[in-house]
Amino acid sequence: MKILDRYIIKSILKVGIVAILVFALILVAVELFGRMDSIMTGSIPFKSILQYAFLAVPQYLMMVSSLAFLFATTYFLSMLSANNERIALLNAGLGKIRLALPIIILALVISILAIGAKEKLINPLIAKHDTLGQELFGLSSSNDTRNIVLKDDNGYLVYTRKFISNDKIILDPVIVKTENGVIKSRIEGDEGVYNDGYWTILNAKCYLMDENGVTIQNHSSLTLEDFYIEPEFFQSENLNIETMNFKTAGSYLKKLKNTSPQAWQEKCTDWLRSVFSPLSIFVLMTVSATMSYSMKKNVLLFSIIQSLCIAVVYYVCDMVFSIAAHQGTIHPIFSVILPVVITIMINFIIDRLGRII
Repeated sequence: MKILDRYIIKSILKVGIVAILVFALILVAVELFGRMDSIMTGSIPFKSILQYAFLAVPQYLMMVSSLAFLFATTYFLSMLSANNERIALLNAGLGKIRLALPIIILALVISILAIGAKEKLINPLIAKHDTLGQELFGLSSSNDTRNIVLKDDNGYLVYTRKFISNDKIILDPVIVKTENGVIKSRIEGDEGVYNDGYWTILNAKCYLMDENGVTIQNHSSLTLEDFYIEPEFFQSENLNIETMNFKTAGSYLKKLKNTSPQAWQEKCTDWLRSVFSPLSIFVLMTVSATMSYSMKKNVLLFSIIQSLCIAVVYYVCDMVFSIAAHQGTIHPIFSVILPVVITIMINFIIDRLGRII
């Protein structure tokens, strides 16, 4: 049995690695061709171009790995059937599940390793790739945001027309302080400046509300010592949480959930889908390993078509539930779980119908 398991794993890895490299290099070439005008007219050094292409490779390796291993698994098993080796193994008492078991274990190991590699290696390289792209091709890197509404743990609700990230300034801020659902004060100003951990509102007009009525105070400069929203949360829509490590992303999401629930819903969805994106390798390899491969002719062709159809189902479900999670219809974790469950169920149903027919 160990010989058979090694044969299955070695065959799939050999085809899968070649497919990954080919697909990734094609995507790198497509990206470079897309930047060709900037490369030709910008006098960009050849060394910088090579560095930019090299930094793009890990990202594309991750993108194509699921389809590459899907192809590798389907190719191996279809060739096993086309050469009648599958029949010999079945006659030897090795059932379908026994043949699929080493493939499923391999898929699980690859997915776990890919999740770790994405956290430790690929995400930092993606960040460097994006930064280099901004330097070489002048890609937009503005973190300024407009029309932002946030709240903090101390009962503050703030609206600002625009946040200028470079200077850490909010324009035309309106800050409302509440206690137990009752408005206690309202502050309006020309702009707010973040210095030494505190926000200072310039030309502030403060409305203080109590049981006696409303008192109006004017301040040329008003520092809010209990207003703790950090500047990064004003640019939360533009922060790329997908390249953050686990610890940083967890801390960021925890604070963001209290300050902006809608932004938390979107960022949490993006982060979970990014972290568990290698899970698609496990899903698609498992789907391919559990197909029947019972076609009498053109086994490879029809097996690839069937596996690709299932892959389309997975990616469509992933897109649909991602949109639903962004809109707050479902919890972000379900944008990861539901595509997996639905894809495996559909594959099981197709396999059962194939046996009946």
